[in-house]
Amino acid sequence: MTIQPLPPLPRLKLDKSGKPTIPSWVAPPETKLDLEWQSLRVLDLSLLDGTPEQQQECQDICQSALTNEGFLLLVGHGVAEEDMQRVFDIANWIMLGDALSEADKKEYEWDRENGDWMGYKPPKGWGEKGRDDNDNIEAYNFYGACWEQNKIPPRIRPFADEILAYADHMHNEVGRRLSVILSRILGLGDDHLWDLIPGKGSVLPHSSYCRFQVYHPIEADQRETTQNILPNHTDHGWSTLLPSQPVTCLQMLGKDGEWRYVPYMKGALVCNLGDVMEILSGGILKATRHRVTKPVVDQLNFERISVCSFNHANQDLTMAPLLDAPLIKKIGVQRDSEVYGAFVKATEAGEEIPKFGEWKTLRNKNAQEPTSKKVMINGVPHTENIVGGVKVYRQV
Repeated sequence: MTIQPLPPLPRLKLDKSGKPTIPSWVAPPETKLDLEWQSLRVLDLSLLDGTPEQQQECQDICQSALTNEGFLLLVGHGVAEEDMQRVFDIANWIMLGDALSEADKKEYEWDRENGDWMGYKPPKGWGEKGRDDNDNIEAYNFYGACWEQNKIPPRIRPFADEILAYADHMHNEVGRRLSVILSRILGLGDDHLWDLIPGKGSVLPHSSYCRFQVYHPIEADQRETTQNILPNHTDHGWSTLLPSQPVTCLQMLGKDGEWRYVPYMKGALVCNLGDVMEILSGGILKATRHRVTKPVVDQLNFERISVCSFNHANQDLTMAPLLDAPLIKKIGVQRDSEVYGAFVKATEAGEEIPKFGEWKTLRNKNAQEPTSKKVMINGVPHTENIVGGVKVYRQV
């Protein structure tokens, strides 16, 4: 298969003219602690504009990362430093400023019980203690329907074009390039996954969304009893992209069963795959478990602003492996992988193969699922997780 260079990735352009003035986000200082960091590979997306050798290097880095660590850092993504600063300015103002009145929060609140996450998420619902207890996380989830149905709070509307431009860039530019690399890894044509999965060319198609979020500091009297702010989980779309930020509390689960911190790299995007890609790849490409712990001790008093882009699949996509993909034919499906293992276990028990829309709604209603625990099976340590209601065991 001849490798062709892609057109240069365009730079994100945000129009700030005529907008109300909002405060600038000031990044918290990095931790000074010596921590156990997860070593991650760095992928330069601009290599896809280059020679066949450079493109092959890009593919090799991505394949190594997503079959081993499950996370990687993206650079060359087309978002300049000043534009990323602007995105964080807006996110910080929405979550900590005067963008949302108390009336707005009630009017635009998400419908958690029915699996609809669009709109404002109050600081409860995702904690380990229970759905109605404070979890220290507030968020606003921007879906395409926010624009289509005019469901954007009044003070945010002047900035809606910038939010949409950023969300569109993450999905249709960065996500597009990532899908090309993944297609090549599987031995498929460049457009195969892009045509199959995300709703080609549309802005925030189906249930893809962009989330602005803040993790509030944990109250002093709760710090001893609180470990995880967001319990461990896999994402249920096909890819997740979030700008690296300095408050250290994102951890990922290594292949050895140990939790390590995801390192901060200014200007990079942290990228991980979700359930869709693990199932489509027959467990070869991993949807890695991750969690948000309380910040490390020298960052406990900082607000952690996060901007997440969740790229989802077509609602009617059948969640089943692409058995004709050359890589799957070559090495076979990986039945011991966690998410694909749960899929196999469910289907062998007679469960109907779900469409993505059904999978997403089930996962939304039950998020976040119980945390991992270690168990012994025949004297060998395994992790036990629950995926879509199925217990999955993985040797440590």
